[in-house]
Formats: sequence, structure tokens, C-alpha cells
Amino acid sequence: MVRTEHYRLLSFLIGSSGYLVPRPFNEDVRISKTMHPYLLGKRKIYYFYNLEKSLYGIRATLEVLKNTILAEGKILFVSDSPLLKICLSHEPNISYIKWKRSYLAKSKDVDLVFLSDIEKENLVEAHRKCLLLVGVGSPTMSKVSYPFNLNIESPLLASWFFSLIYMTCVKGNRIKSKKKGQVFSSLLGKARVKKVMINNAI
Repeated sequence: MVRTEHYRLLSFLIGSSGYLVPRPFNEDVRISKTMHPYLLGKRKIYYFYNLEKSLYGIRATLEVLKNTILAEGKILFVSDSPLLKICLSHEPNISYIKWKRSYLAKSKDVDLVFLSDIEKENLVEAHRKCLLLVGVGSPTMSKVSYPFNLNIESPLLASWFFSLIYMTCVKGNRIKSKKKGQVFSSLLGKARVKKVMINNAI
């Protein structure tokens, strides 16, 4: 691999099979032509992400997540992962659901949706509601505002993904707390930002 600015990160993602496009459980979901610019190619039944392009989408996703938290927007995660629910249970503006038919259609309006375990039906529901959508391991770029093109079926990369999301939430809350002087939460509990006055001794 040619050494680039993100050499170490790319090496980690490649070593963890992050380049493999997840195989959908629903065979109706196929790799859309809109995904082709984000792929390196195909071997047998597997498609490969272009991870260098994936990094741009990942960076943009984390930025919009942080900005949504700063704006006190509502965020919805649609996933089958119980770890995600545990990681984000302390966030008042973040909700989590396991997708079932019509859940998205009946859900309250939110500002940002993370959609993983993508199937044809939940993708259609998200499109109909015109949601600002982050597609995690998405087979299509149609109506996906922010692609998080990475194979998080890998246990190591799933943990990495959860850590990125959690730390971005913490960072957004800390920035917001500094601006307002409010209490922010973390895994270590709650804390209040205090102003420290320093008087110069004469």
C-alpha cells in the first residue's frame, strides 16, 4: 500500500475486512448502480468498497452528527445491535429502534437517521419520509445523504463504529455545555462545566 495521510487507518480497516460490502439477508436488496463510484470492484459474490472514498463519507457523517447534537436535533438509530442502544442510552435526543414494518413511517419526525441492516422495505419507508439519512453499509446511494461505507459486520469494526459514534456524541455535548455552562453526561457520570477565575498575586 502506498503510504498516504491515512495509511495507518486504512491498514486497520483493510486488516479488519472493512472493504467487504455486507451481504444483505434480503435477496431483493441488490447493489445499486449508484454505488459503483464507491466500489473498487467485485470478486465472485463479494463487492469491495473503495475505502479511501469511504473515509470522506465517514468524516462527513461524524461532522453532521456533531452538528445535530450542537443544534439539539433529534437523532434516530435503526439497528438490530443491542450494543448501540447501551452506548447511547444516556442521550436524551437520541432514540433507538429495531426496524419492523411501518416503524419508520409511524415514527416521530427527526433531524437525522442512521439506518443499518438495510432492507428494501426500510429503505423505501425512509425515502417516503424524506429523512436525512446516513446509510451504514448501504447497498445504494439513492437518497442516502451521508454514506458510512464500511463492513461493520466485522466485530472489531462494529466496536470501532460504536466508539466513533459515542465519542462524537460526547464531543458534541461538551462543546454545547461549554457554550451554555450546562451539565454534560459521559460513561463516568455527570459533570458541570465550571468557570475558574484566576487572580494574579501581587
